[in-house]
Amino acid sequence: MALFAAIGCTAHYQVIDNGHVEMYLTAPQAKSVVLVISGDQFEEVQALRDDSGRWKVTLNRLNEFKYFYLVDGRAYLPDCPFRENDDFGSNNCIFSP
Repeated sequence: MALFAAIGCTAHYQVIDNGHVEMYLTAPQAKSVVLVISGDQFEEVQALRDDSGRWKVTLNRLNEFKYFYLVDGRAYLPDCPFRENDDFGSNNCIFSP
């Protein structure tokens, strides 16, 4: 069962632009952020950090998917409008364009 870590003050949002989505997570104290996407299998995408502590992942797709983050190796579920229970007793966010 995944435990969701408290990572302090965070902000999470997406920007849709020309056939891709940019996922943002503000986590200034984090050393590493990975976006975990579920589909047919799990895919891990390393986020890139800017100088302000905002992390970004660009995905070249706009289909619906389920996701959560790994922040410094610990599962983190941001505040998101759409969620679902997973098979492991936790929740995932749902991206739906």
